[in-house]
Amino acid sequence: MTAADAIGRHVLELETPALVVDLDLLEANIARAAAYAELRGLALWPHLKTHKTVEVAARQRAAGAVGFTVAKSREAELFAAAGFGPLLLHYPAWGEEKWRRLAEVAGQVPLTVALDGLGAAEGLARALRARGTRADVLVELDAGMGRTGVADAHEALALAQAIERIAGGGAAAGGGRGATGSGATGGGVLHVAGISCYPGHVRGTLDQVRARLAEVDALLCATRDAFTRAGIDCARISGGSTATLQLSHETCMTEVRAGNYVFLDRSEARGGWSAADAALRVHAAVVSTAVPGRMVLDAGAKTLSEAGPPAGLTGWAQVATAPGAEVVALNEEHAVCVLPQGATARVGDRHELVPNHACTCANLHPFLYAARGGVVEEVWPLIARGEVR
Repeated sequence: MTAADAIGRHVLELETPALVVDLDLLEANIARAAAYAELRGLALWPHLKTHKTVEVAARQRAAGAVGFTVAKSREAELFAAAGFGPLLLHYPAWGEEKWRRLAEVAGQVPLTVALDGLGAAEGLARALRARGTRADVLVELDAGMGRTGVADAHEALALAQAIERIAGGGAAAGGGRGATGSGATGGGVLHVAGISCYPGHVRGTLDQVRARLAEVDALLCATRDAFTRAGIDCARISGGSTATLQLSHETCMTEVRAGNYVFLDRSEARGGWSAADAALRVHAAVVSTAVPGRMVLDAGAKTLSEAGPPAGLTGWAQVATAPGAEVVALNEEHAVCVLPQGATARVGDRHELVPNHACTCANLHPFLYAARGGVVEEVWPLIARGEVR
């Protein structure tokens, strides 16, 4: 059966392993996030690295997304070519080829880049000048992840001022909550438009998230105030994640970049979301029951990804259709499951798995089966699958 042949068939007829998205749940998740952002006056910039598909991006745009976030320059290229923008590249882009590609993208759609170092800004500025294009910049802060971003308001302001100098243009203060990022507005090829962060370390119960997010907000507010005093534009304050999305209005953020909310997974289906909201499932079949008390599924690390269990949970995926079964080992092509006491399994049985991390899982598959009521309506290619540059 080809991918096209699957349209109109029941998901139980699909060859396994198969990556299936429930359209009703997906559309409900998109609508919920969009409604929240609109109600709270936040600009929604969904992260495309989660799904890498034109079809999901189109639904997000129709629901009110004002722009889209990407992680890699090739993602930016592909989605700009598909007509999606404005785009925010929230990843340290380093290298002449990446800068060249981004300068080309900036000629197609309004482009923003997050930066935490002057070297990358200088390289990107050269490429933009050569191409005759411009871009906005968000100075990235380390909100607690210890991964990327400058340490504090002082370093952020120093970098912003240096970027404005090397970009050849002056700052233009102004803007407001929900700014959409319409491209560089100063006289230079780069214009500092605000600040950003990724509070990926903020997880836990609602109270824990609220408390940790307050610490992030203090850093953002202090940096905003420093920019404002210095006459540096800080209309855009970008942050957020799926875990913190529904508390973003309690911060000074003006825009949020959640991505995983469209699918959800074992890591993110908590807090304001639940396992019942998880729209992405891996359909797998039992291929062996030779070891007593166990069943082996045809969905290993090359299907689910090697993402380990989130904090407080065990197992390499949730077997949604076999309560009590646990995926205790994951090899390249095998998911080894321990069955609950007294349970049995047969070769050929089919199961649905909720992956630990939807983003890395989706990136392993060439296409998604989009189903409603168990029937495949569409097959969506992942246009940026494997694009790691």
